Amino acid sequence: MPPGYYGHVQHGHPALWLLLFLLFVALIAFAGYSLFRLTRGGGAGPPAAAGTGGDAAVESVRLRYARGEIDRDEFIRVSTDLGVPPPPVTA
Repeated sequence: MPPGYYGHVQHGHPALWLLLFLLFVALIAFAGYSLFRLTRGGGAGPPAAAGTGGDAAVESVRLRYARGEIDRDEFIRVSTDLGVPPPPVTA
């Protein structure tokens, strides 16, 4: 044997390497999940309206506008308050 050779030398405890490997796998899984949510529309878009039944409230306002119970200005004001972006300005 050459001088200074001490056999197999470990660089750290095996449990440390196992922990680092598991952290790496968790990081890859989280990145994949985040990418999936972004491409499927799960995490993108405007925030939901505060409170419960935000979509039902917006639908109710749309129905009232469609029936002629409220005018365009009130529809835009109420729907904007509920978190729906205002419609584009028409000429």
